[in-house]
Amino acid sequence: MKITLTRTRLLTILFIVAVLLKVLSLLLSGHGHPLMDKMLSGLMLDILLLRVIILVHGTYGHYRQLREQNPIQDFPELLLAALQRVIRHDKVCRALATEITLVYYAFFKWGKRDTEAPRSWYGRQGLPAIYGVFIFLFLLEMTGMGLLLPRLHYPMLHRLLLAAGAYSVVFLLAQVKAVCARPIQVDDNGIYLRYGLVTSLYIPFEQVKAIRDFRGAVTDHTLQLSLLKVFEPCNLALELKRPISVHVLFKKKKQVEQIVFRVDTAAAFREMLIPRITC
Repeated sequence: MKITLTRTRLLTILFIVAVLLKVLSLLLSGHGHPLMDKMLSGLMLDILLLRVIILVHGTYGHYRQLREQNPIQDFPELLLAALQRVIRHDKVCRALATEITLVYYAFFKWGKRDTEAPRSWYGRQGLPAIYGVFIFLFLLEMTGMGLLLPRLHYPMLHRLLLAAGAYSVVFLLAQVKAVCARPIQVDDNGIYLRYGLVTSLYIPFEQVKAIRDFRGAVTDHTLQLSLLKVFEPCNLALELKRPISVHVLFKKKKQVEQIVFRVDTAAAFREMLIPRITC
């Protein structure tokens, strides 16, 4: 059996060897040799930095290539596909892609596209105001915790709760900006269903059984593309011929038979899609 040793694997092996040598040095001498500890620590940091640089360079190269091949796909979809070419562990890829996408939409994505792509459908009407209320409430809660918790003399709890509140605010900001920037798109063969940071999937027309207005209840086999539920009501339901599995943030939902989502112009979207499903 032929074993290929790539640069990334070589750096990983060297990093593990450096860690083992440092642990061995501590075990043998009790506290470790100062010079050896400094050398091994520097070696570990250098190897880790080189590994990160190689991963970033490889991901960027694949991203540019995929963007030219699939112009209809957007940043999160292309980023995940590029990461999957350089990192084999799927859960690590998805978690890393989610966090990078969060930072991108929260801090670097501002304004709308100059020209919107044809056959794009948005579900953003009134959404910024709703998310703005929730962000404001989180900020009020963080302010209250900042005033109350220092008096209780629990500094670690104070830091953890403030960090959780700050992450929630950043996540909601990135989510609403991603929903507004990532439309549902239709090509000749299927539908790109996108919902902010939460999920992105492609449904071929041959997999769609029917599309209808959504006014019913959500079952265990329904994927609801709505983070705020009642504050963000869905108005369309896409019924599938066969159950599928869908990645939603950091988990995987199996046996999905129906997808409910929100579109600003639901009637026009439904009428456009019916002939493509029935033909």
